[in-house]
Amino acid sequence: MRDYLEEIKMTAVGLVGPVALGLLCWTLRMEEISETRSLDKVLRQRPFGNVIFAFWHSTQLVLGYKGRGQGIHVLISQHRDGEYIARVMRSMGNDVIRGSSSRGGIKAMASMVRAGKRGHFLAVTPDGPRGPREKAQPGVIFLAKKTGQPILPVGLGYSNCWRLPSWDEFRIPKPFSRVVLCIGELIRVPPDLSDEELESYRDELEKTLNRLTTEAETEAEAQAQA
Repeated sequence: MRDYLEEIKMTAVGLVGPVALGLLCWTLRMEEISETRSLDKVLRQRPFGNVIFAFWHSTQLVLGYKGRGQGIHVLISQHRDGEYIARVMRSMGNDVIRGSSSRGGIKAMASMVRAGKRGHFLAVTPDGPRGPREKAQPGVIFLAKKTGQPILPVGLGYSNCWRLPSWDEFRIPKPFSRVVLCIGELIRVPPDLSDEELESYRDELEKTLNRLTTEAETEAEAQAQA
């Protein structure tokens, strides 16, 4: 009975979630600050070919909406909470690959590599699925090495949001708030990268995402006060 009720909840979230998210995002005032190209141009014009989008786990709500309908292959954990996110992502026209460092990781990584080599956009939260918060794991660097796709780091800030009591302090923007997306420069990972060099790229990605997130939050708050 409990599993049956859980399935009903997940189905409802998959159906209602994208509609509610669309209505919320319609009220938001979004701005992009880019060191390369705008997110819309990267998605629709593909000036860099197919990239791996990297962003912190707590900021994926609005970014998932921005990438809707693009067939992005999103890596989501096999934990029960991940199923809710997976259903919303599928309903918005993206593909979901399930797995993490603790469950199904090898199989999921192989699936992501195949998707990348077939020419799909990929999306990864380097600190997911269980943290530590805003600490990049090396998986995304390995993925870039194997696929040859560059990593596009994205930071996001809200002028006003709710922060859930979860490990990542998951953020939900309040209606009519300002949202700033900071798009960083591409991080290109060479195919012959050694294990020692991999750590330096992981550190670079972590510092870049934290910098972009701080810049986005600062700009969003400044715009709200203007």
